[in-house]
Amino acid sequence: MPPWSSRLWITSRRRSGAALQILTSDFDARPADILSWLKSRWREENFLKYASENYGIDKICDYLASIETNTKIADNPARKAATAAVREADKALAGAERELAGLLTDPAITPAVKNASIPALQDKITRARQAVTAATTARKDIPAKLPASAIDPDARAALLRAGRRGLQMVLRLLAHNAEHWLSNQLNAYLHDDDEYRAITRQSIIRGLAGTITWTPAAITVHLEQPRAPRIARALALLIEEINATPPAMPGDNRPITYHLTPRPGI
Repeated sequence: MPPWSSRLWITSRRRSGAALQILTSDFDARPADILSWLKSRWREENFLKYASENYGIDKICDYLASIETNTKIADNPARKAATAAVREADKALAGAERELAGLLTDPAITPAVKNASIPALQDKITRARQAVTAATTARKDIPAKLPASAIDPDARAALLRAGRRGLQMVLRLLAHNAEHWLSNQLNAYLHDDDEYRAITRQSIIRGLAGTITWTPAAITVHLEQPRAPRIARALALLIEEINATPPAMPGDNRPITYHLTPRPGI
């Protein structure tokens, strides 16, 4: 059992006969604060889910790339070969030492034969040790990693245009934030806390057509009137509020005004 388990307690809030249980180790926090923190945490998750589904913040619009020299650091094949040579030299030395040990401990071999065979085996061990030393020394001057272009002069890499990707992300987040602002402003007149985001997205952003006209002095946006009366009323009030202080695009001082145009047959 974790050492903090004894500090856990449960708070409950009842609403419409339902109980919400929360497990926490914070004795000082009020239930309302804990609920607020949980709501804020899920607001982050919902933002990421919604922005991904509707604005594709995790998608790449294109795969255009620049072909450049590959300078990425990679394993050096020469170092691998040198390490393999050291490994083989170590194996040869170990084999020579085992061979001498086997000769000395074999009871079937007479002392005279052993004495005659020892010098040759010792020479073999000496040569094997020299080979290990030489292989180890040769490996020291070989870097373990090199740029890919140093290993292969023809190495190339396709690099996605990070600046283009960053601009796409900024534009997508701006669109998401604009929708968030619009839905909150609309709900001031709509008074529908459960559906105002969906209504903004489906009935206004995706459901309305319109035209934009511009002159050297002003920009005018004509939007079709929503079919639902309550949405049309809320949007009309919001447009009246916006037109009271007309916005303008950065770098363009022309005021932007909005107008509702009745649908044909309305």
